[in-house]
Amino acid sequence: MSRIAFADESGIDGNPKCYAIGVVSVAKNRLGSFNAVFEQLKKEHGFSQEVRWKSIGKGHGLINLSIDWLYRILKSNTARFDVTVVNTEQYRKWSQQGADREGAFYATYTQLLRHLARQVRVTTEVFIDDRSDEYSKQHEAVETIANRMLNKLHSSGRLDRVTKVRSHDYPGIQVADIMTGAVAASHRLYLDPKARLNAGKRLAIQRMAALLGWDALHYDTYPHDKFNIWHFPTEYRATPESRPIRVPRMIPFITPADLGIQAKQRIDEAG
Repeated sequence: MSRIAFADESGIDGNPKCYAIGVVSVAKNRLGSFNAVFEQLKKEHGFSQEVRWKSIGKGHGLINLSIDWLYRILKSNTARFDVTVVNTEQYRKWSQQGADREGAFYATYTQLLRHLARQVRVTTEVFIDDRSDEYSKQHEAVETIANRMLNKLHSSGRLDRVTKVRSHDYPGIQVADIMTGAVAASHRLYLDPKARLNAGKRLAIQRMAALLGWDALHYDTYPHDKFNIWHFPTEYRATPESRPIRVPRMIPFITPADLGIQAKQRIDEAG
């Protein structure tokens, strides 16, 4: 059974302490149901715009949509989420003087897709969010390099195609966006507790983490068939620790009052 995957990144701009690349994947014959659920949940949570992590703020609808999607992936028969978080200070290809950061970024992108193909062991077609790259055919390089690596490893899994698309047109990329954004933001807060992050995003991280039995999303995981956070490079593994995922249970959705309480707490802490 072939699969289809949707990838997005978070935290690349500026001079970040970390960035993340995440992939939501599902059995190809379940894609129609996946897209139908996406539209259904947008209506249920009263959110009509493009789903993006950067849009999470004062409204509770998009936060609840994020919580709902994580829960459904954990309970799904075929869907999974895999994300790599890169500590840029420890990643020499990124941090060394004169580094080719675009090349370093796509090297980690390739590693993540190689990992996914090896795990699912079936042909996987990948759609990635369209970025403005200096080298316009980087996505083709990712496909070629990853398949070459897979052949060397004698893996039965392979990447059939890697295609750049507009996130607006692909629900899977939008889901990858909010999941990856939450993981990346939680790691940034761990690496820099003074990092700025609005109350809505902080609350989203807390509630999504609670679904896993955690207090935040800045840990890495033991191998799991539904949800995986990988730290890179090797020196960053198990920082601050690796954690198992508990059997998921749905937690209550947030209300406008919850957002108000979270915002007040942030003001009190700052004062």
